[in-house]
Amino acid sequence: MTAFAIPERRNHKKSNRKSPKQVLSLIASCDDSSAKPIETKITLPGQPLTQKTLKDIGKILKILAWLDPKEIKDLAYGLKSDSTSTDEKDNLHPLAAKLGAGRISSEENYSLEKTALFNFFKWRQELLQDSLSAPEVAVLLNTSRQTPHDRLKKNTLIAVQDEGKWKFPKWQFDHLGPDGVIDGLPDVLKALNVPGLSKISWLTKTNQELGGITPIAALQKGEKYRVIAEAKCVGMI
Repeated sequence: MTAFAIPERRNHKKSNRKSPKQVLSLIASCDDSSAKPIETKITLPGQPLTQKTLKDIGKILKILAWLDPKEIKDLAYGLKSDSTSTDEKDNLHPLAAKLGAGRISSEENYSLEKTALFNFFKWRQELLQDSLSAPEVAVLLNTSRQTPHDRLKKNTLIAVQDEGKWKFPKWQFDHLGPDGVIDGLPDVLKALNVPGLSKISWLTKTNQELGGITPIAALQKGEKYRVIAEAKCVGMI
């Protein structure tokens, strides 16, 4: 990958710098005039937004804020995956070419979408491979068969429906913890404002804000309030 330097901020007046909202509006204006205004809330499908992700987005917006409106629009056009004419390609600003923002064919687009779909399901299977069914959880906790479902609704257990059955990851259970789960987990689950699969992903992925360990490992170390504080930031922008 060819590296390139970001131009120095010469001859830029403070008044010429755009806000993140203005940058997003400029990108949105690349579509036809009948399109709906761009949403200011950014979401990443299948992945929760972490503090690191938000910081990275902020850095990108700061860089974009120094670009001219034409540069931003040309960059947005270059990143779109739909087909375009040769004339449009020739009219792209050199900045788009520097970033490698070329067009892709419909066949390439289909291949990329198919690969992404298969990768998503592989990721899903990996997250749920070490799980218990609802009847197994009832036996484990010595409760009725309905109790796991009730606790799932109350957000004190985490599970995802797969192949018509609820799958409860085993790592959430602790025979020494209150109600048979890791101490603090119910509070963290309630603080996480993302879908169930994203909660499982976040809880089991190493987190630099927690010293490079997973949130589950941090809970097991007794760092309940640190994990809750971090969980409240997931999905926010």
